[in-house]
Amino acid sequence: MNVRTGTTRQNGFVIVVVLCMVICMTALLLGFNYVARINLHTLGTFRRSEQAVNCARAGLNIAIAVVRDSNSVATGNGCPGPLSGESVFPVGDGDCSVSITPENSKLNVNLLKDKNGKLDRARIDQMLRLIDLLNKQDSDHEPIGYGMVPAIIDWVDSDDQVTCLPFVSRQNLGAESDYYNNLDAPYSCRDGPLATVEELLLVKAVTPELFSRIRDYITVRGNGKVNINFASKPVIESLSEKMDPILAQMIIDRRDIKPFDAITELREVPGITDEIYTTVREMVTVDSSEYYHVIAKGTAGSLSRTIVAIVQKNMAMKNVDVVSYQEL
Repeated sequence: MNVRTGTTRQNGFVIVVVLCMVICMTALLLGFNYVARINLHTLGTFRRSEQAVNCARAGLNIAIAVVRDSNSVATGNGCPGPLSGESVFPVGDGDCSVSITPENSKLNVNLLKDKNGKLDRARIDQMLRLIDLLNKQDSDHEPIGYGMVPAIIDWVDSDDQVTCLPFVSRQNLGAESDYYNNLDAPYSCRDGPLATVEELLLVKAVTPELFSRIRDYITVRGNGKVNINFASKPVIESLSEKMDPILAQMIIDRRDIKPFDAITELREVPGITDEIYTTVREMVTVDSSEYYHVIAKGTAGSLSRTIVAIVQKNMAMKNVDVVSYQEL
């Protein structure tokens, strides 16, 4: 009986050991399978991500070709869809969407002072009107303060004098290096033109939320004249205190039928008085832009990547250079 009991116990022990080994091997195989699946998924995600980036780059190249080969970017003659909105193109197994906006359809915040260092009252008033329009348009957001205007002026001018706008009743003081050097993460005021619009995020009173609301209406490129054929409705309204929403929309409706070939054609728009025309004629243009804002979004499967770039067209050489590039 003792021999049989010992043998039974030994056999049971062996069975337990074998079962433990089977369980361990199963766990190892399951773990290996899990890791392998994760690696395959990661590899597939990486592949699709790279494909999406390549699609976005293809979109940027399409935009460069459009800008380079167009006969007249100002009016859109000879240009495919991207200049009139977002266009989608197939790229291999993915696709890309492209939008191109002339930078001279926006307000140039580098020109709030003239070449002699004097405040450019007309451009400053236009900027203040744009702020009012955006606050009215986004009434459920915290209001954009006027304080960003003197702060931008101080950021781009070369002196160390804090700007005060006497014609603004509140939030009328800018900031120089003394302000920025006392921040938790100190830095100096540029005292020179903004290199990119995104640099505004370093300027006093410009929060990310505020920047996101104003980004599409401002630029740091060009001679400051607004292209009336591409300007958004708020930018058109900001040209004059006499320019109401109805009149701005009539200008847009007119250019949709036939783009303006000359500034004098603004006189043909019903409601444009001599006073309004005299006010805006030196502030607008129908000339081709030298700079363009490009957004190229590539998609592969469920993944997408976006490239935001500024491209510059050399009118004489008819080539296009990328002057600003960012992958998102």
